[in-house]
Amino acid sequence: MKKWIIILVVIIIALGTYFAWPKTHLKEPVVMSVQFDEAAKTLAVSYIVEQDDSTYVMEIAHDTKGFYPPRSNGNWDGETDYTKVLAKQNGYELREDIVELTDDQLTYFLSLEGRVVPVDISFEAYSPIETILVLLLKDEAVEVTKKDEALLYTFTAPEDITIDSIGHYDSVASISFEEAEFPLVLTRGQSVDVLIHEPYKLSSHDELLLEITTTKDQSFTKHFRLTQSIPKGYLKQIVNEANVE
Repeated sequence: MKKWIIILVVIIIALGTYFAWPKTHLKEPVVMSVQFDEAAKTLAVSYIVEQDDSTYVMEIAHDTKGFYPPRSNGNWDGETDYTKVLAKQNGYELREDIVELTDDQLTYFLSLEGRVVPVDISFEAYSPIETILVLLLKDEAVEVTKKDEALLYTFTAPEDITIDSIGHYDSVASISFEEAEFPLVLTRGQSVDVLIHEPYKLSSHDELLLEITTTKDQSFTKHFRLTQSIPKGYLKQIVNEANVE
């Protein structure tokens, strides 16, 4: 009887390991979100690694400037003061590291043109990863409403405009419009509803940046908080779609 109990326990442990541990080995971390938050005065990076990978963000670099998460525990290449594990799935972890910005660093990012800039994210024992940093300015924050599993944002034209495109910066969200064809002509005060589908929250305070451009090269940028947690198996899905070996 004891023999069969031992065999059953071994089988349960083996099955648990099979379903919990990664099926695909990551060559490098998968960066999910990099955001500058003017209101919070922070840079936040979320990324996927294998659970037994001890690497953390070392540097966020733009041009010749580097920005570093604080480490007060003496472990210069390990966990930072603000490291969080946001999700654990299938042997992978979604982690987040945060850089608190000085006033000079805050001014530097506010001086950059546009709302998206290229950056390199460095991790211990990996080559720098090129990605984009989304700039979230506090005077561009807006409220949205929930509609089923989507978020609804209503844009009201401040003047007579012709919208050429509506885009977004986020890893997973998609956008749709009710009976909208581009170019979309709006007179002052007219509105268009924008539905954002499946906007998963990928960091502690993840926000989606919406950019509305007109035929006259005008640009209206707004951002809003994402609320929907990532579904089961999502980290594994992203890893399978990433550059893996």
